[in-house]
Amino acid sequence: MQVGFVGLGNMGCAMANLVAENGFDVLGWEVNREVVEQILRERRNDRFLPGVELHPRLRATVDLEDVVSSSDVLFVAIPSVFIRKTLEPVAGKLPRTAIIVNLAKGIDAVTTMTAFQTLGVLFPQNPRVMLSGPSIANEFSKGMPTVVVLAGHEKVTLMAVAHLLDNDHFRTRFSDDAVGVELGGILKNIYAIGLGIFDGKGIKSVNFRSSYLTIALEEMTRIGEALGARPQTFAYLAGMGDLLATSLSEHSHNRRMGTLLAKGYDLARIRQEMGVLPEGYNTLKTALTIVEKHHVSASLAKCLWDVIHGRYDAEKFVYLFIRDFIEGEGEA
Repeated sequence: MQVGFVGLGNMGCAMANLVAENGFDVLGWEVNREVVEQILRERRNDRFLPGVELHPRLRATVDLEDVVSSSDVLFVAIPSVFIRKTLEPVAGKLPRTAIIVNLAKGIDAVTTMTAFQTLGVLFPQNPRVMLSGPSIANEFSKGMPTVVVLAGHEKVTLMAVAHLLDNDHFRTRFSDDAVGVELGGILKNIYAIGLGIFDGKGIKSVNFRSSYLTIALEEMTRIGEALGARPQTFAYLAGMGDLLATSLSEHSHNRRMGTLLAKGYDLARIRQEMGVLPEGYNTLKTALTIVEKHHVSASLAKCLWDVIHGRYDAEKFVYLFIRDFIEGEGEA
């Protein structure tokens, strides 16, 4: 079985190496030629996955059409904003029987479609699987254990993907709620920014953080339910599990954005510091538009938007969270 990867960044490279270590031939595309050359020459990817020796079964290329046309299973691991632009020119090259596995987590600002939905438009004939859950690439790439969720409608398709991924330290579970699994992975990025704000302000209280994550999960669940997800999905790996992993990990780009906001950085300076704004920011604006249309209460998300755009400072975000949380509990 030939496995292809579109994107050999942090998550893409870690997942591709996992599949290669499990005994499968992997060909990955990456737009950055220097990354491709280092993988081929040195079996390393210092730019995106430092400290990990890559398996010889993982090969890299800058020829996207070669990857797409030769894949029995194609993993998509590029930022959601680039999916349509990158894959539309080669969409007709993918074999109709190939399985698409989506690792991207975001909503298109123009179409308001999720990454999984966008792939469905580009590849309407191909079976699709959504992968999400607590999967920090820097950890599982070094053999640290984790469990993720594969979501789709056909069990035989889920089994085929699980066969590529499962080993002693990386395990998969199944769900038929693709909407909920994807939204859990998308929405948690927003709220990880908030926890980063607390970090930047030196708030280490476990009570405070637990309260915040609980309220964040409630808000994620309301939004997800309004968009057709099952609420119980958010209490499992793709909701609470992924929220905890992204919010608590020192490797989280979304959390880092929050710490920079707490230092008083504006968007321009954050972009300069990080190179690219994280998915949580890209998702937030679109998510707020969606929840307004569906009349969903999303006060935490709205408050984060105000902090990002300088209407509130970080101290006011902390104050408003405490005030609104207390008032909400009292009303209940």
